[in-house]
Amino acid sequence: MGIFLSISSIANASKTQIITVEEIEKGAIAKLESILTWERELLEINVYYTGKDIILPPGKKELIYKARGNNRTAGRIPLTLQIKVNGVFQRTIRINSRVMVSQEVVKTMRPVRKGEIISNENIVLEMIKTERPWKDAVRSIDQALGYEAGRNLPSGKIIVQKFLKKPALVNKGDKIQILAEKGGMKITAPGILKEDGFADSMVRVLNMESKKVIYGRLLNANTVKVSF
Repeated sequence: MGIFLSISSIANASKTQIITVEEIEKGAIAKLESILTWERELLEINVYYTGKDIILPPGKKELIYKARGNNRTAGRIPLTLQIKVNGVFQRTIRINSRVMVSQEVVKTMRPVRKGEIISNENIVLEMIKTERPWKDAVRSIDQALGYEAGRNLPSGKIIVQKFLKKPALVNKGDKIQILAEKGGMKITAPGILKEDGFADSMVRVLNMESKKVIYGRLLNANTVKVSF
């Protein structure tokens, strides 16, 4: 009888197939790699399946992975795995995952006051690993240099675009030359700026001779060009 049971067990075993925990987790990682928009070398993907190997009937198996909350680009992303054999549904299992993204960001090295110019002395480029990637983070030193801090920034703060303010080329109250050109004729007059001005921007300027406020385009720190 003992020999008979042993032979029967072997026969039954030949009529099954096994999906291992390793196979389940590898498939989940492959699924995440296919749907995430980040470059693979920037990703750290950890998959957690708490179950055991799964025994299935023989036949062509099909593993269908689906990520819930597909709008997530990193962090904790739950998945489901639907298993079929020869097109026949067998079972569904749940899998947890945690995705970390490596990202270069610009951070402050010391507190930066509002209005202070960003320089190499107060920022640094650093690689971070995060579950919540910064979509609007400044990612190179050159993108921040020369800008003003639009708010007080503590040491170690990741800089985003909204924290930066383009510095004014000239300031309200500065004296400036007003230039008007037509054909080969040039007319100049002294003026006073009525607002801060940025390179190639339109500004209001007081013509000191006519006492009228007019609009002109700021050519440089000394000249506003107006049309007539």
